[in-house]
Amino acid sequence: MVSDEARVPLRRLGVLTAVLVVVGLVVGGFFLFRGHRSPEQGARLAADSFLTRLAAGNIAGAYDQLCNETRGRVERDDFVAGIGGRPAVSSYRIDDVVATGPQDATVSAALVDPGGASTAYEMRVTDDRGTWRVCGNPLDAAA
Repeated sequence: MVSDEARVPLRRLGVLTAVLVVVGLVVGGFFLFRGHRSPEQGARLAADSFLTRLAAGNIAGAYDQLCNETRGRVERDDFVAGIGGRPAVSSYRIDDVVATGPQDATVSAALVDPGGASTAYEMRVTDDRGTWRVCGNPLDAAA
């Protein structure tokens, strides 16, 4: 028979074990599911981040939102000069996001310049090593 003095540490051990199991499940679930997004959701967030930087005039920051493949083809200075030579983007509207595969989507947006003129813009967005990024030719803004 177990004495009353021995039961207290056993109860504490049981409670501690239960707490550790629950914490482990929560932390494990977080790391398991944190990067899992649908193509539409991931693409929309990436496009929003890219276009927000353009609208804020942070062209170099928008460059950082490009996929590795595109950054390998287009130098930062060329991107900044190419985008900087176009009418400024004062705001934008994402009109549509269409998944073209499990790791690719096409985002259609309207870019609005300071005068209020709207230009259609379509971009390919991909899951680039776990991070959704704008890919393709970012200097070809016409849809």
